[in-house]
Amino acid sequence: MATQVPDLQVVIPAATAECRAEIERLLAGMTTRPPNLRVLDGQARTAIVASDVVLLASGTATLEAMLAQRPMVVAYKLAPLTYRIVKALGLLRIATYALPNVLAGEQLVPELMQDACTPQSLADAVLAWFHNPAAVAALQPRFRAMHATLRRDASTQAAAAVAELLEASPSAQDSQSRS
Repeated sequence: MATQVPDLQVVIPAATAECRAEIERLLAGMTTRPPNLRVLDGQARTAIVASDVVLLASGTATLEAMLAQRPMVVAYKLAPLTYRIVKALGLLRIATYALPNVLAGEQLVPELMQDACTPQSLADAVLAWFHNPAAVAALQPRFRAMHATLRRDASTQAAAAVAELLEASPSAQDSQSRS
C-alpha cells in the first residue's frame, strides 16, 4: 500500500497495554516494517477522525467511523474451528455485519469476513477508497443522513418514555386517585 499511496501514514490505536505489547511484538517480527507507522495508546476516536480510510474489526467501532464520516473497510475473522461450528449449527444467520451496512440496508462499506479476510483483499479494499475520491464523497452524505436518523432527539424521547411508564405504573395511578 505504501508504494501506491505517497506519504501513507498508518496509525494503530492499541486498546490496552497488553494489546500494544502484542502489536509491537508482531511488528518486530516483520521483515519490513511499514514506513510512517505509529502505535497509539488508546485514542481510537482520535485515530478514526484523523484517518482518510479506516480499517477496523466489525463492531461498534464501525458506528464510530460512520459518525466521523470516514470511509472504512470492515474485517472480521473467527478461529476456523469456531467458525465451522457456528456455521454447522446454523447460528450465523446474517449476511451483513457492519453497523453502517445494517443501518443502510445495503452494502455501503466493504465487509471482508473469514476466508475473504486476507492481507491482499484488505489492502485492495483500503486502496479502493484512496483511488476513488468520488466514492468517498458519495459516502459522506449517506453517513450524515444516517447520523441524523440516529440522533432523533434521543434524550427527549427517553424522558418521554420514562414519563409514560411512570404515568402507567399502578403506584402512580394509586397516588393520583388518593389526591
